[in-house]
Amino acid sequence: MGYVMIPEDDLKRYLPKYLSAENYEMLLQELRAFPDNIDDRMYTFSLEQNILFQGDGLKELPFVDIVNFGKGVKNIPCLVLSNTCDMDIANKRLFPAAMMYTPIVNLERHIQVLRDKGVTDDAIKNHISDIKKQKSTQIMFLPKNKNIEDSIIFLDRILHIDCRSVNRDTLKEQRLFSLSDYGFYLLIFKLSVHFSRIQEKVDRRA
Repeated sequence: MGYVMIPEDDLKRYLPKYLSAENYEMLLQELRAFPDNIDDRMYTFSLEQNILFQGDGLKELPFVDIVNFGKGVKNIPCLVLSNTCDMDIANKRLFPAAMMYTPIVNLERHIQVLRDKGVTDDAIKNHISDIKKQKSTQIMFLPKNKNIEDSIIFLDRILHIDCRSVNRDTLKEQRLFSLSDYGFYLLIFKLSVHFSRIQEKVDRRA
């Protein structure tokens, strides 16, 4: 993911049409300024309190390392990846829907892990620079806000639980943040690049 995602004329085709004219223009301005504006404007704290949104940061969701299963289950901060509509428990289904999410990792902790592994300072500096500019395909940078320090998520470390496991009545206390229009657009773009890179150059003819 480089500095220019797609040309502006093409970009306008894919911006959400449900936004007000004011919010549409604001989102467009934020995307024009990318990546020099990756800060707390990625978040909002004004969405409905009892709805679980794609891109929400939650204080505690269960995490287990399958390779080290003996360590048990921990509850840690995570970012919700599933579509908002898919997580709506009011939608009737033949079987329960699952919610996908990935751990939120403190950036300083990630840096310390790299140092402990013997990665050089220059390599770490370049790595963190790429992360903060959203250039790493499997990592999304989450800048600090009032509830978290600079953090990251790994799009290749996804877990899931039954959607009904999250109590909507206590979401206000559980939610660390929701993504703004700008932050949500970046998440969708990162997910698209990570999972749907059409330039893999593999001939899949029958």
